[in-house]
Amino acid sequence: MRRRYLWLAVLLAVLVVSAAGYVLAGSHLYAQYQTSLASYTSSCDTLISWNPPQRLYTGLYVNQPSLAVVRYRSEMRQTLRISLSIPQFTQDQSIQVTAVRSFQQYTFKPPVLDVAALDALVAPGQRVAQLHLRVMSLSKVLCDTNVPITLVSRQVMKWYSSGTDDNFAYLAGWVTPDATVISALRSRAVTRLASPSGASAYPATTSLHGYIGGATPDDVRGQIDVLFDTLQFDYHVRYASDAIPFTRDATQRIQLPADVLSQSAPTAMCLETSAILASAIENLGMHPYIIIVPGHAFIGVALGPTASAPIDYWETSLAGGYTGNQANITGENEFKSYQQSGKILRVIDIQYERDHDIEPIE
Repeated sequence: MRRRYLWLAVLLAVLVVSAAGYVLAGSHLYAQYQTSLASYTSSCDTLISWNPPQRLYTGLYVNQPSLAVVRYRSEMRQTLRISLSIPQFTQDQSIQVTAVRSFQQYTFKPPVLDVAALDALVAPGQRVAQLHLRVMSLSKVLCDTNVPITLVSRQVMKWYSSGTDDNFAYLAGWVTPDATVISALRSRAVTRLASPSGASAYPATTSLHGYIGGATPDDVRGQIDVLFDTLQFDYHVRYASDAIPFTRDATQRIQLPADVLSQSAPTAMCLETSAILASAIENLGMHPYIIIVPGHAFIGVALGPTASAPIDYWETSLAGGYTGNQANITGENEFKSYQQSGKILRVIDIQYERDHDIEPIE
C-alpha cells in the first residue's frame, strides 16, 4: 500500500512538472507571437481602425483619390499627429487632429516622391514596400506600425478595381503632352512639314499650330497626318499586335510615350500608339479621344475647338508604310462599323478627364 502511494506521488509530481513546462513553453511561444505581430496590434488597436491596401498600381495611384482611410479615436480628448507614408516611394503626409471617444476619419494620399520613384519600378515590375503609419501625442509616440504593400510598375493598368465601375478614365494619365519626347516629336514633325515634299503631302497645312488662327478641318487633318507620318517614317514605330482583355480581373502592360520613343527600334501596341499620338495632339492644344472597342483602341480628334466640332478618327496601329491619310480613312471606316454594331465600349475624352483631375503620369 505504501509503495502504491509512493508511485502515485511520483506520477503526480511528473504531471505537475509536465503541466508547468507546457504552460511555460506556451507562454513563451505566445510572447513570441505577440512580439512578431506587435507592429500590427498593441497600442495601435485602441487608437486606429483601418484597412490598408495590400497592392498598389502606381500608374493609377497618381490620379486615384486616396491611398487609405484611417479612423482614429481616444478614450480621453487629446491632440494627435497622424502620419502616413510609403518610404522611398511617397512623401510623408501628416495631419494634426483632436481625437475624442467616438471614431473620426481622414483620407490619406501622400504624394509620390518624384518621377524617379515611379520609373524605378519599371525594370523589376514590382517590389514589396512598407506602409508606415505613426500616431503621436504632444509628447510621445502612441502607435508606430508598418504594413507590407506590393508596389506595381506604372506600366501596368488594372482595368477594374473593387468597388468601382472601371479604370478606363485613367488611360488619360498615359497621355503625356509635356514629356520631352513629345516636344522632340513635334520638332521633327515641323521639319517634315517644312521639307520639299511637305507642301504636296499636306496642302492645307503650313504649320503645326493646333486650332490657333481658325484652323479648317482639312488643316487639322493635315496636322494629325504629319504627326502620324513622322512616327512612321522618322521614328519607324512598328505595331506590336496584342488583343487587349478589357475584363474585370485583367491587367495590361502599357508603356508611356517616353518608354516607346526612347527605344532604338520602337514597337508599340494600339493603346501605346494611341497614347503617343494623343500626347502630341494635346501638346498642340487640340482635343484627342481614345476609342475603346473589344480588344483594340484607336484615336479620334476634334476638328475644331468647340464642343460641336466634328470628330475624325485615325487607326494608329497602321505601322509599316501607311500614311496618316490612309490611317484617317481606315479610322473613319472602323468607327462607323463599330458604332453601327454597338461595339464601342468607351470613348475617353482627354480634355474632359483633365477637367476632372486626371493628370499625366509624368
